[in-house]
Amino acid sequence: MKPTYSLLVAALLPACNGGAGDTRADSSTATNITGVTASGVTTSTEATGAGETVGPTTEGSGGVSESDSETPTTAAPPTSTSTTAEPTTDEPGTSTTTAATNTSTTDTTGESGTTDVLEELCPCPDLEVPLDDGIFVLSKTAQLWKYFPQGNNFELLGPADCGLAPSTFSMGVDREGFAWVQYSDKQLRKIDVTDTSNCSDPGFVPLQNGIKNFGMAFVSNSAIDKCDRIYGNHYNGVANGDMVSEFFSVDPDTLAVVPHGLSDYGLAEVTGTGDGRAFLFAGPDPSQLVEVDKATGATLEVIPLPGVKTGGGFAFAFFGGDFYFFTDKESDGTSEVTHLDYDDSDGNGVQDLEVVVEDAPLRIVGAGVSTCAPLIPQ
Repeated sequence: MKPTYSLLVAALLPACNGGAGDTRADSSTATNITGVTASGVTTSTEATGAGETVGPTTEGSGGVSESDSETPTTAAPPTSTSTTAEPTTDEPGTSTTTAATNTSTTDTTGESGTTDVLEELCPCPDLEVPLDDGIFVLSKTAQLWKYFPQGNNFELLGPADCGLAPSTFSMGVDREGFAWVQYSDKQLRKIDVTDTSNCSDPGFVPLQNGIKNFGMAFVSNSAIDKCDRIYGNHYNGVANGDMVSEFFSVDPDTLAVVPHGLSDYGLAEVTGTGDGRAFLFAGPDPSQLVEVDKATGATLEVIPLPGVKTGGGFAFAFFGGDFYFFTDKESDGTSEVTHLDYDDSDGNGVQDLEVVVEDAPLRIVGAGVSTCAPLIPQ
């Protein structure tokens, strides 16, 4: 007999810009773009090119350059919230053993006795804007879009209405359907992906531990514990070196910065996976894909990305076993999309790297997927 699952409210909780202070709205359009208003009404637009030109930045290659950094202490990795139900016996002579990961158990009593009900922790909600069919991307001017890898097309979800100067820096998307956006002025806001006019201040205090702007993403606790939290890497302007930047997480309850260690990259974005891994997209050029130990920030594996130039803004995300890199290499206000066949799904023995979109209809400075996104090709 299958156990009955009931939802428990999820504990939630986290890509990089080419230059702070650009407040011009996106005027670019392209084919395969669908605009969706906050009320859910959909209209289509079609044009042949991009209408915005943004010049190269002077604040570093691909983002804001900040030189201050502090050396945090190393903290232990987040503990799992998983529990395992103990064996129960419903009737004499009939023993039923139920083991569950990422669940908690409650007892309900009926006329026939006591029944264990397993409650799934941090479930994926059923939203009008699904969390598992694409990658959320953020424009420099605080517009939230969605990119669909299957068709290499974009959909406009709407502008963020947060009452801040529309110059954004990075973004992560949680399991409840909120995009956590860091603005260039270091403020953090939560934006509902189903209604971008719904923006709130989660209460994160900027400049904790001397950390200014940072790349971020939500990463699940482990392959069996799906509860997630923000992981970040301080964007301090030091491209690479031995332990040059702070790697940290954000406590999902207090929103306090929790130091984990030091990474070797200070110009990097972060993405996470639903099985608990953390990666950096490190620049400027040549850029690299770096898997890091999320408990310490130490480098585990480096994959060169020849030809992927971060330019005027960059971000990336993991989806369906592969990585997608968004770069404004020409600093012209339109991003390219490059696909890395990380899991070699075509079976040719090579992790092919291919540009799949030449000119996106926006300059992308943030990208995020919920940890509800698929880990394998769909």
